[in-house]
Amino acid sequence: MIRVGIIGAGFMGRMHFDAYQKHSARAQVVTLCDKEAARRIGDWRDAIGNLGDYGSIRRDFSSVKPSADYHELLNNPAIDLIDICAPTFLHREIAVAALAAGKHVLCEKPMAATLVECDAMIAAAEKTDRTFMIAQCTRFWPEYVFLKQLVETEKYGRLESLHLRRQAARPGYTLNNWINNPELSGGMILDLHIHDVDYALFLLGKPKAIEVSGVYNPQFGADRVYAFWHYDKNRPIVLEGFWDMPPDYPFNAGISAKFEHAAVHWDMASQKPLTVYLAGGGTETPEFPVADGYIAEIGYFLDCVEQNKKPTHSTPQESRMAVALALAEGESLRTGKPVDLV
Repeated sequence: MIRVGIIGAGFMGRMHFDAYQKHSARAQVVTLCDKEAARRIGDWRDAIGNLGDYGSIRRDFSSVKPSADYHELLNNPAIDLIDICAPTFLHREIAVAALAAGKHVLCEKPMAATLVECDAMIAAAEKTDRTFMIAQCTRFWPEYVFLKQLVETEKYGRLESLHLRRQAARPGYTLNNWINNPELSGGMILDLHIHDVDYALFLLGKPKAIEVSGVYNPQFGADRVYAFWHYDKNRPIVLEGFWDMPPDYPFNAGISAKFEHAAVHWDMASQKPLTVYLAGGGTETPEFPVADGYIAEIGYFLDCVEQNKKPTHSTPQESRMAVALALAEGESLRTGKPVDLV
């Protein structure tokens, strides 16, 4: 049994806690650390985000020890795995300390807000035999897994164009509003848009150049981006992300992909299934066995821990590259010029 300590009981801590319950035969959350007393005992009514229920967000924590100091988890020999769901500006500090303490570490995305911090985390991981991974859940989300399979197998021919999008109202659900301070969170590009940046990297590799149009807010940083990733001529790859909409604007993510012999469309907010539109007419709606990328990513990480192997599906170096590409998008938006990545 892998004994888990979660650091951070906000929205992502809630999602990870619930995901571990689906792996209860081999992992158990034994300690939960958060500065807020109510969250430490299972009252998560204020731990909201852009997914999940918003009703009675309470959990049975009778078997979970509460903690207000993450160092207690690192110093506890009964804990095997540290799951970091704390704010972005704490990722490096906690990850480096946890790895030095001999813990396996799963850390929420983004890896960090700067490449210097990313490098420190990678260096700490290389000094130990512990398993370390950044939780890039989109790589494990069923619809995106399916698209990856289509690109690799060329079932419908070559991918000709791709539009990835992620849209939201400005987040107002974090303690002390840290998420809207780009110095602490990295802003929209690193907190929201990073999902599609990392996935495009996973799907197609590093682009030759990036060119961005959008809205740069002096207070919040890059609020809206339309990023054009250049690979080959006549193969448009567009990543769209924003969180500058009014409060009641619904969260949405989506895929529009054109292959030689089919098109793929999925829109999360519509609650309609991913649909394949065939070139010869007709449609297909594939069924997916797992409905949650959080469950899949944590299952994969537990596999790596049990098998004592380094993750290959989402490596620290790739997570660092995703941060670098997101920062390159921000540079292109600020300067109005393409960023050459060759």
